[in-house]
Amino acid sequence: MNSMRKALPILLLVCVVSGMLVAEKKRDSLEKMQLLVGQWRGAGQIKRGSTVGGWIENSNWQWEFDKEAALVFETEKGKYFKSGKLIAGEVPGTYSLVTTSPNDKSQRFDGKLDELGKLTLIAESAEKGQPARVHFRFVASGKRLIMLIEQRAGKSLYTRLGEVGFTRKGSGFGQGQATVLCVVTEGAGTIPVTYKGKTYFVCCTGCKDYFNEDPEQALAEYAERLKNKKSKKK
Repeated sequence: MNSMRKALPILLLVCVVSGMLVAEKKRDSLEKMQLLVGQWRGAGQIKRGSTVGGWIENSNWQWEFDKEAALVFETEKGKYFKSGKLIAGEVPGTYSLVTTSPNDKSQRFDGKLDELGKLTLIAESAEKGQPARVHFRFVASGKRLIMLIEQRAGKSLYTRLGEVGFTRKGSGFGQGQATVLCVVTEGAGTIPVTYKGKTYFVCCTGCKDYFNEDPEQALAEYAERLKNKKSKKK
């Protein structure tokens, strides 16, 4: 009996320390999404490249430290979400997002961060015509945030509901700054790709596949084009 009494404080201490370590790991994982923090001006489109049915919304992301660390947001005039909370999952690289719609319906999305920094979250119980999958990705060194929202079209199929392109307030993005070029076509680079620890940009998924298939070849071709352009200017 005495041995049990002596062991109890030790067990409690172990539980407390273990809980603190888990919380710390979750916070470290959540810090990978630190770029979300800030105020964002957003322009939404149902169909990319078309202003038909478009809308404007503004979001504010910030840290919340309550029972656990979280990134929370509120959106002004949001078409699909008016608020939400992002937390880190038990498995490193996994996340859960609980959102509130403009008509006050709650929805939970779960997913993970890929190697390129894109966060994909899925709601298993999404109703027809409602958001079922959400993608977040940063471009332009964190000055731009792209949020793609999709609805379920089958067991594992999704179709586009809309996309919001956010610009970080105060970033000066688009005000006389040079356009980031796609390393494959030299179009406007919007999708980040990484090779040997360095980030480049491509303009579409086709260019992304081309780059990932043989990065060295793609970069060599890009360098050759730049070299030719410089020689022509002389």
